[in-house]
Amino acid sequence: MKYIKKLLDAFVSLVSVVLMCLVAGIVLLMLNELFLRNILNKSFRGMTELAGFMFLWMAFLGVIVLDDRNRLIALDIFYLRTKGAFKELLWYVHKVVALALGITMIIAFAGLYPYVSTEFFSSMPKFAKAWQYLPMAITGAFLAIKALYDIIERILTIAHKTVVVAKETT
Repeated sequence: MKYIKKLLDAFVSLVSVVLMCLVAGIVLLMLNELFLRNILNKSFRGMTELAGFMFLWMAFLGVIVLDDRNRLIALDIFYLRTKGAFKELLWYVHKVVALALGITMIIAFAGLYPYVSTEFFSSMPKFAKAWQYLPMAITGAFLAIKALYDIIERILTIAHKTVVVAKETT
């Protein structure tokens, strides 16, 4: 389990670096476009398409970092105000919903792929639009794997505590 946790943490770190590069890239594209429009009086459609492409990647990959840091809006309003078994139930509901969402995102990408793999950007005719939807599948896979990991880790922790308590009482 520790190996999986290290892999997930390394993946989140890699995604964080990619996100920083995407933000910097979008800023540079926008500055370049402002310069071209206002100084040279020219504009290129490719800049807008590329910025949109980068924004979608940034939005989906951002979910990975937010989920890893428990910063997504979820059941917090109820979860933080409850105690005991109900709080534990809400935690499991949250993880099952994240697992279902992750699987749905993967299935959605698989369903979209036959269509978007044959469509191309007008300014980048050799660049298939499937690449624009790939981060949806990546994020879905992460959500599913992380939710499964969290559920299994929680069950193993509870089982371990039960065994320790049982040994202490005997």
